[in-house]
Amino acid sequence: MQVIGAAVITPSRYRHAKLALAFVLAFFGSVDCAYWKRCTPQPRAIFSGISYGCENLEPTEQGHGILHWVRVELGAPGIELYVTPLDPSAIEHGFQYRLRWIDDVVRNERLAVAINGSLFTSNPTWRPRLPGDLAKGVETVVSDHVASHLWEHTYLLWFDDNLNAHLRPSKPPKPEELRLAKWGIGGQGVGLQAGKIWSGVDRKPDSRTAIGIDAERKLLFLAVAEWASPRLVLEQLAKLGARDAMLLDGGGSSAIAVGEGGQDLARGALFGGWRPVATFFGVRARRLNSPSGG
Repeated sequence: MQVIGAAVITPSRYRHAKLALAFVLAFFGSVDCAYWKRCTPQPRAIFSGISYGCENLEPTEQGHGILHWVRVELGAPGIELYVTPLDPSAIEHGFQYRLRWIDDVVRNERLAVAINGSLFTSNPTWRPRLPGDLAKGVETVVSDHVASHLWEHTYLLWFDDNLNAHLRPSKPPKPEELRLAKWGIGGQGVGLQAGKIWSGVDRKPDSRTAIGIDAERKLLFLAVAEWASPRLVLEQLAKLGARDAMLLDGGGSSAIAVGEGGQDLARGALFGGWRPVATFFGVRARRLNSPSGG
């Protein structure tokens, strides 16, 4: 038994207090500290072929807070893509994936950067989602030439063996696209097309994850906003140089993390990471100034 001041704490209460403290520390350890700091919006190279930047969004009815973005030169030496593959242990139970933390994925897959992927459902549904839970994807994704499934409402951003990017503003993916795609991620509509934002894009803010391309210049853009509307996020991607873009899963699933070896940027989640999700989209790259190119 411990006595603190005039209060008596029994061993049982003491254990509960320790568990509560551990939960709080774990939670805030995973939450992006950007809530308590402002970003310095000066783009900089963090890996070979990868640049990172952030924007302090001016408070409006369409959002506020920080938007994190990454630009990837798909033609740079050492650039590789990653999309979560089907999990055999989940397939045995009639599912496709097991939920994972973004920080674990970045570390275990040796990624330079990753964002959360497509919409999903998971089981069980009666409690908060936990890593290891069984899950199914909603939209189609492609991992190393293996398509998860075909959902008729999927807008698919896909990349061939030479990392040429393709994003049609229509659905579903065509059979020849699935045949040629080495990597692909399904989204919820092409809100940015040929540099112009569709007039019907939502203006309601929430946490958002988006992905965009400039196919001609072979550039890939990833963006995660703390609190912004789809229109605002797409506007920011267009300013960065994206010609076509779409939204991925958002809300509590939104997350972006960087891997070990990023120059002037600590490893871990820049935003999000407190909810395990089913699929991730990531990039592998060489460290800057690495003699071995690793």
